[in-house]
Amino acid sequence: MTTKTNPPQPTKYSMAFAAALAESGRKDADLARALGVAPTMVYQWKTGRRPIGYQYAEAASAILRIAPEQISEAYAEFQASASNVVPITKGRDGDPRRHDLVIARLENDVDSLRYALGAMVAVMTSHRPAEGVDVAKALRKHVPPKFVQQGYIAELLKVLEKQR
Repeated sequence: MTTKTNPPQPTKYSMAFAAALAESGRKDADLARALGVAPTMVYQWKTGRRPIGYQYAEAASAILRIAPEQISEAYAEFQASASNVVPITKGRDGDPRRHDLVIARLENDVDSLRYALGAMVAVMTSHRPAEGVDVAKALRKHVPPKFVQQGYIAELLKVLEKQR
C-alpha cells in the first residue's frame, strides 16, 4: 500500500517570488545561474517546496527588483530580530546593513579563506614541497608574530614545515 503525500502548499513568500520571477521575464535557469544554484532549486522556491534562505534572498531580490523580506521568510525573520540593532553603514541600494549581518558575512569570508588556504597547503605539501617551505618562510616573515604563534597560521606552518 502506498501513501500519497500532499504537494507542498505555496506560501506568501513563494507566491511573491514566483510572481516577481514571471514579471521579470527571466527563466528559472537564468536566475539559477546568476545565483549559483541549480535550476531545480529555483523551481522549488517557486512552488513552496523549499523556502529561500536568507543567504540567497538579497541577491535574488536585487535581480527581481523586490524586497528580500517579501520572498524569504528567513530573511524577514532575520530583519525582525535585527530591528533593535543600530545600522552601521548604508549599502549601494541605501538599505542599512546591520551589525550581525556584517559579522555573518565576515565569518563566512574567513571560513572560505581557511578552506582555500587549507587546500593550497594540501596541494603544496603533496606536489611542491620545496615551494611549501618557501611559503612557510614568507608567512613567518610577513605575518605578525602574534598570529604566527597561535591559531590557524600556526597550524598551516606546522604542515608546511614538515616537508623539510
